[in-house]
Amino acid sequence: FDIFKKLVFSVFILSEVRSMATSIPSARSRFGDTTFTKIFVGGLAWETQSRGLQKHFEQFGEILEAAVIIDKKSGRSKGYGF
Repeated sequence: FDIFKKLVFSVFILSEVRSMATSIPSARSRFGDTTFTKIFVGGLAWETQSRGLQKHFEQFGEILEAAVIIDKKSGRSKGYGF
């Protein structure tokens, strides 16, 4: 149930920031405009890596890209990804 709440919250957040994200060239994916296909995933363990995030969600279908957001100064996960 917690993952469902996170996904619902993620869709809300995504709809709020979609126009901002698409206006930033560096935020665009190599897969084209992913505004309506990205899902924000929060509350990740600090040790979660992009590959682990992708492997987890592959059980639900094809995943083109998964990214855990990393703090540039510390090199640690910020606890969320897409």
